[in-house]
Amino acid sequence: MEVEITCRFITFNRKNVKRSCENIRDLCKTADIIALQETWLFKEEIPYLNTISDEFSYTGVSAMDTQAGMLRGRPYGGVALLWKRSVFPEVVVIECDSPRVCAIKVVLREKFFLVLCVYMPTDEPDNLVDFTDVLSSVSAIVDSCGVDCVYILGDFNAHPYERFYYELDNYCSDQEWICSDIVMLGISSETYTFESDAHGSRRWLDHCLVTKAAMNSIRNVFVNLGNQLYMKCFWWDGVYWSDHFPLVIECNLSVLPPTKSTRNNIANEFVWGERSPEQINIYQRECHNRLRLIDFPYELRSCADRMCHDANHRYVIDRLYENIVQALKLSSIVSRNTKNTTKRKVIAGWNKHVGAAYRCAKIKFHMWECCGKPKLGKVYEEMCETRNFFKSRLKWCQDHENQIKMDILASHHSKNDFRSFWKNTNKLQCKPGLPAAIDGVSEPDKIANLFANHFVVKSPLGPSLSSLSAKPGVKREVTVKVRDIANAIKSMSRGKSPGHDGLSIEHLKYAGPHLPRVLFMLFNFCIGHGYLPSDMMRTIVVPIVKNKTGDLADKNNYRPISLATVISKVFDSVLNARLNMYIKLHDNQFGFRPGLSTESAVLSLKHAITYYTTRKTPVFACFLDLSRAFDLVSYDILWKKLENAHLPVELLNVFKYWYGSQVNNCGVRQGGLSSPTLFNLYVDGLIDELSSTRVGCHIDGISVNNISYADDMVLLSASVCGLRRLLAICETYAASHGLVYNVKKSQVMVFGARSKQLESIPSILLNNCCLQRVRKFKYLGHMLTPDLNDDDDIERERRALSVRANMLARRFARCSQQVKITLFRAYCTTFYTCSLWARYTQKAFDAFRVQYNNAFRVLMGLPRYCSASGMFTEAIVDCCYATMRKRCASLVRRVRGGGYQRHPAHDREQARLRLSWPLLHHIGWSGATMLIK
Repeated sequence: MEVEITCRFITFNRKNVKRSCENIRDLCKTADIIALQETWLFKEEIPYLNTISDEFSYTGVSAMDTQAGMLRGRPYGGVALLWKRSVFPEVVVIECDSPRVCAIKVVLREKFFLVLCVYMPTDEPDNLVDFTDVLSSVSAIVDSCGVDCVYILGDFNAHPYERFYYELDNYCSDQEWICSDIVMLGISSETYTFESDAHGSRRWLDHCLVTKAAMNSIRNVFVNLGNQLYMKCFWWDGVYWSDHFPLVIECNLSVLPPTKSTRNNIANEFVWGERSPEQINIYQRECHNRLRLIDFPYELRSCADRMCHDANHRYVIDRLYENIVQALKLSSIVSRNTKNTTKRKVIAGWNKHVGAAYRCAKIKFHMWECCGKPKLGKVYEEMCETRNFFKSRLKWCQDHENQIKMDILASHHSKNDFRSFWKNTNKLQCKPGLPAAIDGVSEPDKIANLFANHFVVKSPLGPSLSSLSAKPGVKREVTVKVRDIANAIKSMSRGKSPGHDGLSIEHLKYAGPHLPRVLFMLFNFCIGHGYLPSDMMRTIVVPIVKNKTGDLADKNNYRPISLATVISKVFDSVLNARLNMYIKLHDNQFGFRPGLSTESAVLSLKHAITYYTTRKTPVFACFLDLSRAFDLVSYDILWKKLENAHLPVELLNVFKYWYGSQVNNCGVRQGGLSSPTLFNLYVDGLIDELSSTRVGCHIDGISVNNISYADDMVLLSASVCGLRRLLAICETYAASHGLVYNVKKSQVMVFGARSKQLESIPSILLNNCCLQRVRKFKYLGHMLTPDLNDDDDIERERRALSVRANMLARRFARCSQQVKITLFRAYCTTFYTCSLWARYTQKAFDAFRVQYNNAFRVLMGLPRYCSASGMFTEAIVDCCYATMRKRCASLVRRVRGGGYQRHPAHDREQARLRLSWPLLHHIGWSGATMLIK
């Protein structure tokens, strides 16, 4: 049994470490880690922290800039961390760019955790951007370290129910952090960590933020007010040293999950990886020679264009699939073995800086060996000289690894090789380590079984009882064409994870002209026989972390994704194209449809609400949440719906066999290209039933009483009675289709409720449970409020922008200017739903605009108060106004249909977009048009 590791963290604003040195020494007697703020130390005085205690190590940051000239007034700021060496022998100091933050990474018996000390600016309106920037810097540090257990201690200057506290609370909600002292002591308690010397007011300014994984370790939190040593009234020569009290956090670190480094589970000789043009040409030639030998199966000549249920033919189809896969694998092996691919650690910059020195040193070494390895002479000296030179170049590359990687990014960018640019950029993303145990289970086989049981969901309606319904000998209606297969392969994205066979889309894209021909035979035989090879259907279910700052040892912090074989993905793509020809979805469904997006759904929702509220009519909205909806799809009901859609029987048989034979999935297949279409069909009956009732919101004869994006649905009604009737329809439909509503996440909001009579409304029930009424709700990532004010959504995007900018500034600080500009355009100009901002205060928008300007300054390393218009003009980057105008113009173009290419599928999508036209007629483009002007 593991020994309990109890530790005590203390955060304290001391106001001058030198004057309080004796007090800090006394703190060291009871603490294991001490976070100090306002150290008032110059940069050259930071080593003074080492004199406080022989048992403690230190790190610190000075906030005083001596290069600005003579300092005037009181020195201020500075943070420091002290830790006991006997408890934490292995500590790494994390480099921080902000003078308000210092951080350490602690390794303790295969457990990793971060401790950060922060000192925030005072709670004033002008400091809000600085406050957010410091929090974003902390987030960037946490993200770059890839550690899930984090403790953030310090003076946040965030008193409950005041400006900075709300900003801190919203930020913690976005990042899924927890303010441990608020949670454990209670926000309504009379806790305080500061007492003013001037007027005696008490405030709660010091806090400890933690991630979910670290929260499990906290056993006690308190403010030490009783010990005279810690009291602010400690007197020394008539001076009060500090008006703060120490905040103490007691932890049991033994509960922290041990972590191990990540590794790729799919590593075989078939994986595509990096290949030179020469290797690709060899692969194409080998595929051409092998695939052209695969001929039409003689045994299937009698059922080439007909339905067939001969069980013996399944072995022929299996053999055909195996031959195709084997040809691709063998060609991959031959092409990869054309060069020496001995695995060794890749050294960044080897070819440019080390390769020539290595080859020269190798030649001289062999000459020295041939001469009998002399200890003196010219041959020996040349061998030593070239070896030393090689080692020096290798060491230089290792020491400047980050800079070399950034130079490689710059070279890709300058050559307009953006595929390599983004590929190398993504490689720099930090991945969190894997936990050594999940819910106490550490053996790999048991962990696999744990996830297998956790991810399985059984439908309340029971297993499927359907069977194949085709008649043998009947001529098939559906025939897959070679052109369809070639287009499907061409449209699929590269760089995706391979399936169990190691083949990826690159293997198909470079296989040559014979591949679509042999896949044409395979797919048509599968459709005609209602059968798929088992190896083709096999998938690998991989757990993916939901929240990397959460508890990685908790199985509920993972969601499953399925890695299917690439040939099955192509087949699924072809089936989905045929499926869309027969399925016509209701116009109120926005999810997974070409030309539509979450922004389209939010636009229609806000316009519908505005139509009613401008006419002094409140709108009662219910946001419904389905629990694991995709996994609870009943196959028998789904097949019946496909039959009603007149789907050809051979396609229906393929779906029946595929879903009936899957082992790793339940409901619609995870990651399947046809899965969103099938799910939309499954819930389309509910949308149609709701829209056909004359209950709820209607505009010019168009029903807007429900708006859906896949399984996210919102009900709209002008009365409580109407909303209850709509909910009753949803309850009945869910019960008959095996779906389950999550009552805890389903919530109610009343828009335009200015009357006192609407302050309290009758209870609204779902499954006999009263739904909570909220004043704020995030719908599809967009913040909604009862008055449709967009200040909260602007604040959400402002915080997200700050996080992205600080992440880029920390990770790509050594990049060239052009690389930084490219990254800024990609990550910092995507203002989600900004084209829908119509009602907001100038104060909120100005804060967002300032955050945007500061984000560019931080990334480019520009002075804080340089000209915004000048820096954007010089870099040829859109300013905040220009970016928003482009987004708004894009929305207008999409809604009006001008951005669509003529395509039969788009004619159906226009019907959904025309829903907005009656609303546009009544409210006149209050949002986008105003911003464009």
